Order: sequence, then structure tokens, then C-alpha cells
Amino acid sequence: MNKLKMTKEDLVVNTIAIVLGLFVLIITLYPFYLCLLRSFNEGQDAATGNLFFLPRKFTLMNYYIVLSDNALIRSFAVTILRTVIGTLSGLFFTSMVSYGLSKKNLLFRKGYSYMALITMYFSGGLIPGYLLLRNLHLLNNFLVYIIPGLFSYYYALLIIAFYRELPDEIEESAKIDGAGDFYIFVRIIFPLSKPVLATIALFLGVNHWNDWFTSAYYISDQKLWTMPTILMRVLSGVEGLNKINEMKGSVSGMNMGTLNSSSSVTLESIRYATLVVTVLPIILVYPFLQKYFVKGMLVGSIKA
Repeated sequence: MNKLKMTKEDLVVNTIAIVLGLFVLIITLYPFYLCLLRSFNEGQDAATGNLFFLPRKFTLMNYYIVLSDNALIRSFAVTILRTVIGTLSGLFFTSMVSYGLSKKNLLFRKGYSYMALITMYFSGGLIPGYLLLRNLHLLNNFLVYIIPGLFSYYYALLIIAFYRELPDEIEESAKIDGAGDFYIFVRIIFPLSKPVLATIALFLGVNHWNDWFTSAYYISDQKLWTMPTILMRVLSGVEGLNKINEMKGSVSGMNMGTLNSSSSVTLESIRYATLVVTVLPIILVYPFLQKYFVKGMLVGSIKA
């Protein structure tokens, strides 16, 4: 009877967990689906409402206009370049600093750690940061996307916790063979750190991809704007209207049928299409890192 009772309890618990899980899944994914749905529907028709499951008037014109915008295509290339370079450089630099801070015999290790810890809770502010970047000649410079994000102590804490769990014998045997610290890090430690590094790479990649603040405040050259900055301008009121007019103007060389089709495009439909184009690439990357994600976070959270 006790075994049967426990089985029924397990069934009830599992049922509740599944129902709650499905509910959270639906309320999480439906906004994305609604955004995708409206991006494939004619803007004027979608504005009438009652569009919940399938497009009433399917169209690709929203995407055609968005992808015909030279500024958006250029910003897409800048964003990809920033994300790739920023993620790889930030990952290598943070992991290298973390390797040094993980050594108990490092001179002034506690001092370095305390200084880095302060940066997690306090910052100099927007104006001092702007003046610093100006004095470093990083304004209107692509490197403003890369250099300030080379190191994060929060990510370093996760990597340090992972490094401290590696057997000391690995480094000792390498040093007996004459290997130096940098060689040991690059050829032995760094390859062994795939789980935690994949987790940090995902965080860094998402931060670089979604960041609009840096481009909006420190870059006035439109050729260096990133996609989130373009998206922010599209989502804003007056600038969004100006932007949609620019996008429609980019199809002025099309035939008359295409121009007539573009008349059904609205600011909202352009916003949804731009959102999908901006968000979709980073979502597609996540499944390739998922197998490392849970393991890396588990190591960092338990061992830190």
C-alpha cells in the first residue's frame, strides 16, 4: 500500500510539474511566436487585430524591405564581427587572467581580487567613462566594442572555481618536461576548460550581440552602428517613422507591383521583422552550446 501510495504521489507531482512546465513554456515562447507571426503578415491587416495563430495575409514584403536596407545589412556585418572578435578575445583574456588569479602563490593576489571585486558593484559612471574612452581615442572606433569588454570579474569567478578543481599533477608533470606557464595554459588548461568556457562564451556572445548602449553613446559614425542600435531607432516613435520611410525608399528601384505591395507595410510590421532578424541568429547558436551550458554553470555555482 505504501508503495502504491508513493506511486500515486509521484504521479501527482509529475503531472503538476509537467503542467507548470508547459504553462511556463507557452507564456515564454508565445510572445516570440506572435512577433514572428506578425512579421509574416501584411501590416495593415495585422493592425485590425485578432491575429493569434496563423497569418491571415502572408507576405515577405516586411523582410524584403528590412533586408533591402543597406544600413541594416552593414550593421548586421558589424554586429557579427563585434560578437565574434569580442567573444573570442574576451574569453581568452578573462580565462588567462583567471588562470593567474587561481594560483595561491601569486604575489598580491588578494589585492588584485579585491580591486576586481569592487568593479562588480561600483562603476565610474557614464561621464567619466565617456571621458576615459575619449582620451583613449576609442570614440568612433571599432575597438570601443572590444577593449572595455575584455575582462569581467563575474565570469572570472566561475573560471577560477573550475581551474582550482583541476589536478595539480597536470601542471607539475608539464613543468618537469620544461613547459612554461603560458604554454601550460594554452596547450593544456585552456583545452580542458571547454564546459565552463562554452558557458562564458554564450554569455559574452549574447552581451555583445544585444548591446546597443555602446553604439548609441560612443559611436556617431553610422557605418559603425550595430543592429541593436538600428533596432532601438526603429522601435522609437519619430525616428521609427523616419526609418521606415528610408527603408521604403531603398526599394524605389523596384517595379511598380513591388512598390504597391510595400504600401501595405506599416511601422509595426517593420518593427516585428527587424526584431526577428535581430534575435534569430543568437537563438540558433544556443543549441550548439547547450550541452556545455548546464555543466559549466553547475561547476561554477557549486565550486565558487
